Amino acid sequence: MKRILAVHPSDELYGADRVLLEAVGVLGRRGHVAVWLADDVDYPDRLLSRRLSDKGTRATRLPLPVLRRANLRPRAIPALLRRMWRTWRALGRQDTSLVYLSTSAMLPVAPLAKLRGARVVLHLHETWSSLDRALLAPLLWWCDEVIAVSVAAARSVPLRSKVSVVHNGLDLAPRLDASQRKEVRRRVGAGEGELVVVVASRWNAWKGHETLLAAWEGLQRRDAHLVVLGGPPVSGRSVDVHALAATGANTASVHVVGHQSEPHDWFEAADLLVMPSTGPEPFGLVAIEAGALSVPVYASRTGGLPEIVVDHQTGRLLPAGDVAAWRAALEAADVVELATQGKAARLRYEESFSLAAFARSLARALTPRQASS
Repeated sequence: MKRILAVHPSDELYGADRVLLEAVGVLGRRGHVAVWLADDVDYPDRLLSRRLSDKGTRATRLPLPVLRRANLRPRAIPALLRRMWRTWRALGRQDTSLVYLSTSAMLPVAPLAKLRGARVVLHLHETWSSLDRALLAPLLWWCDEVIAVSVAAARSVPLRSKVSVVHNGLDLAPRLDASQRKEVRRRVGAGEGELVVVVASRWNAWKGHETLLAAWEGLQRRDAHLVVLGGPPVSGRSVDVHALAATGANTASVHVVGHQSEPHDWFEAADLLVMPSTGPEPFGLVAIEAGALSVPVYASRTGGLPEIVVDHQTGRLLPAGDVAAWRAALEAADVVELATQGKAARLRYEESFSLAAFARSLARALTPRQASS
């Protein structure tokens, strides 16, 4: 049986973490899968490790070289090089035919795995900037295949002959009955017919919380409730959501719930999910989760989001960072129309973003091109 190694930078349950769970299932049809998780950041809850264990896959924490800002500072470079050496030695103790790199953060493993004789596949969850292209292209050269989560992500990288697009997919269905949905809504004081809006992401600066909360501050309607899920990122620039939510005229209608390991009850209870990203969103797994639960999405017209949301059918596409446009869209949001868009979003999920569709596409992308021709 083939031995396959998947390496991943975190132990959470956000977008790329959830995709890894499904990818391991697809990889497992090709051989025995081992998962290595980077240990440079501590994740006390070990959410991904626990979920992998539930699925019968053991995850091992190792000193892997990860591309994070903190690891690229001049004083941190020696430690990064030591991690590369230790990873090289660990790879030497494996008889691995395929190394699957989950996100660009794991690209330093690519040359090590290739020199050890493995086939290397990168699952690209990011859109690269011009600086990324300049710095990371030499590492990309060591990859045999690149699987991009969206057309937008694929277009951002060089060596496009290696790139195929596989939209993320998942297996998710509504589970709350009407009374349970009402109970969740009552937690934020939402009555019958009132609007419940959810935003769910890490609180990175580019996720658009500032735009959203500025738009919310100017709302004239008084029947709307905003639920903010997520928390600060472990690295990168973040925003102080608590401080933003505590200012303005509509603070009583903003409910900062924070991190939820299982956020889907909030999704089901919502009338609308919003993704106000101001930077290129590589894909937007949350938009698929919302659609699977029959919840429409208002999203910024950026990155891969237009590949998921159909404007005025399964939600709205709005200008990124445009406070006035977001305020007008939220002001006009009608719960009856949103319910209709939610049904359309569920149909689109079934057609294009189900776990079965993802598994088929990922399996094709993992097949060496020379073998499939």
